[in-house]
Amino acid sequence: MREPNHQLRRAREQVASPYGTGQPLNRQELAELVNDAVYLATGRVTAVDAQHIGKWERGVVRWPHDDYRDALRTVLKVDTDRELGFRTRRPTRPTAGELVPPGTDPAPAMSPAGAEPGPAHRHARTLGRERALPADAGLEHLWTSDGLAAAFEKVAPLTSTPLERRRFLALSGLALAAAAHEWLVAEPARIAAALAGKTADSALIADLADGVDLLRRLDDKLGGQAVHGLATEQFGLVVRLLQHARYTQADGRSLYAIAAELARIAGWTSYDAGDHGTAQRYYLVGLRAAHEADAPGIGANILRCMAEQAYTAGDPHTAVDLLRSARAGARGRLTATESAVHAGILAIAYGRANDPKAAYVAADEAQKYIAQARPDNDPPYIYWAGPNTISLSVGSALLAAGQAQAALPHLQASVDSTAQDIPRDGLVHRMILARALARAGNPDQAVRLVHDAIDLSAVAASPSVVGYFTEACEEIRATGHPGVKDLTEHLGTLTRPEEV
Repeated sequence: MREPNHQLRRAREQVASPYGTGQPLNRQELAELVNDAVYLATGRVTAVDAQHIGKWERGVVRWPHDDYRDALRTVLKVDTDRELGFRTRRPTRPTAGELVPPGTDPAPAMSPAGAEPGPAHRHARTLGRERALPADAGLEHLWTSDGLAAAFEKVAPLTSTPLERRRFLALSGLALAAAAHEWLVAEPARIAAALAGKTADSALIADLADGVDLLRRLDDKLGGQAVHGLATEQFGLVVRLLQHARYTQADGRSLYAIAAELARIAGWTSYDAGDHGTAQRYYLVGLRAAHEADAPGIGANILRCMAEQAYTAGDPHTAVDLLRSARAGARGRLTATESAVHAGILAIAYGRANDPKAAYVAADEAQKYIAQARPDNDPPYIYWAGPNTISLSVGSALLAAGQAQAALPHLQASVDSTAQDIPRDGLVHRMILARALARAGNPDQAVRLVHDAIDLSAVAASPSVVGYFTEACEEIRATGHPGVKDLTEHLGTLTRPEEV
């Protein structure tokens, strides 16, 4: 009979949750801490999750791999494996014909009974023969005095080929929150007085800023995949100016602000294409550049994008942490529109984190801020936000909190008021409304809405847009509606059928 590992469970429950909930560490939180500890100690990317912790606590696995046990001792603050209830039995050789799990190396030496294969083989993803790297690889010194220049050198070459843009694993949980936390604690460095080369004057900087605004609006009309190459090329140009041109301190801050916004656009377009690790890499460098520019609004906007990426990937708690960092780092310098956008995204994150009370509070705050908005005071990067954006956020938060019927008027308002010259937003808003309609008991209306959206689609079906269509179809399928087969076939005209 299998004997549970009560010592490991008790050790976990003696450590407080890092999210400030007042509750003990849960299994998923311990898994994230173990992954972080393994990476810090060995440089290996692992994917321990709550199921692994459960197996260890139930005694299914009695002797985890060495790296995992080292990480557990570090996280749970004990000195020996025995204090965590780990004990080996007498090693045995595999019997004839016993299969080695796929993705692991057949160990030349004997392994203890109940042991797991090492993390380097079981959990690290690879691209061909090359191991994929975490999104912050090579950016460890990003927040030192000369770290941004080195980071530019590492990130700018990502513009070369699609292969280069798929070598980075997305961070999650504490690893992502820690990477962004420097936004709060770092001090802006003084820009060097001059660099050898030509002067980057205010007229050139104004032209570059106009180019950034054009990229934002092209992204709205054409989608991220059409704009990504332009954004990364422009980013590379600004990096070269920062490295080789001469400029005043004020113009230097403007150049860093442009670099930060271009990095955000490059990150967003990478995310839109489904390349989450590279997106985070651009976001982290953009966050550092925004700090150098003393542009807290741009930095907060980057953290907002990172939060959306986090909760979309199923990590709403990290999204909440990122949004709190955005608000604290902005130091009260956000406009009412910016504050409304951040509160709306926070409401969605709380809804997805199963905290409806906090979601309602944030949603109310978003509505109050947008009522105070003065568009003439808003920075150019927030031009797309307005009452329709907040209606979408409030409706999405209510939907995530299980209030589909209450979400409908907000989501319908967002669809009705979204500008026709931002077609991608129109598609996304319709798909979220379709999900709410299906969940609220109106699948017929949801089916018609998805069919109409497919017919009206004027934007290339990026992976992120396809994801919204797929979620709507899954919501309709859950109702047992007979039209889901025809809907799936129709959606196949927008994207490949295997993505549905």
